[in-house]
Amino acid sequence: MSAVPYEKICELSSPLYFPLEIDGAIYMVSQNGDILKFKDGQFKAEFHISGQPYSIVIDKPNKFIYVADMAHQAILKRYIDENSQEQIVEFLKEYEGQPLLGPNSLLLSTKNNLLFFTDSGPFGETSIENCKGSLFAIDMDAQIVKPLALQCLAYPSGICLSNNQKLLYLCETGKNRVLRFVQTDAGIFYYSTYIQLNGRFGPIACAVSQSEHLYVARFEFGYVSEEGQISIFNANGINVENVSIPQCPEISGLTFSSQKSNILYVTENSSTPSCLRILINIEEKDEAKKKEKDKFK
Repeated sequence: MSAVPYEKICELSSPLYFPLEIDGAIYMVSQNGDILKFKDGQFKAEFHISGQPYSIVIDKPNKFIYVADMAHQAILKRYIDENSQEQIVEFLKEYEGQPLLGPNSLLLSTKNNLLFFTDSGPFGETSIENCKGSLFAIDMDAQIVKPLALQCLAYPSGICLSNNQKLLYLCETGKNRVLRFVQTDAGIFYYSTYIQLNGRFGPIACAVSQSEHLYVARFEFGYVSEEGQISIFNANGINVENVSIPQCPEISGLTFSSQKSNILYVTENSSTPSCLRILINIEEKDEAKKKEKDKFK
């Protein structure tokens, strides 16, 4: 396992979660209620909610921002109305009359217009002995909520899509494994254990690179380990590399840059909550191979 150099692009006093890059700006959420934006070296609070945000997605065409709010056990929608006033309203709080436990990770599929989210509750509430976490999909056109895995998961956390958006990967932290959901042509999702991990506490976040490598952030408590770890898997689910991040064991989120395919942004909370910028060598090599092939086309 090789250590990777990293650059801290920002620090905060409150825990940070799930970075997201849009048009060169890095968005992330803070447990104090701030939705933060980092761009061109400037760091500011874009807006604030009176809750505990865990992740966001941005619907650019409709100019909506959806927030997973653990404190209110709801997904919120933020937008600017016709009077140029900010509005933050509840978008979803229950399923079939049952309150959500607390949304964790949000993911918007632009191809299917589906909003996926994990419903985990606070850390430790859904565990091996209480597998009540869920994965849902919201049909944004029909406004219908569909359970893909209902009240059967041990702290479901980070989720990501393959590049063709037909595969969804889910980190089931409490069972130290990654599940894969496959969407058929009929729109039905089937799932199974894709990767069973050993060691460390469990996977907490994931992302798919342009070269279809699956990156899995493996959380560990700071008093157990001094280093963070990201495991990299190829399209067949084979572990091709592990990278360590010194002094950063409590990873809370990761995302690839949409502008540079070999840049990974990571949030981490072991000492001073930070957002890191990491250069990934395996993606650099794949990019170089692609350019070499393009010469002969």
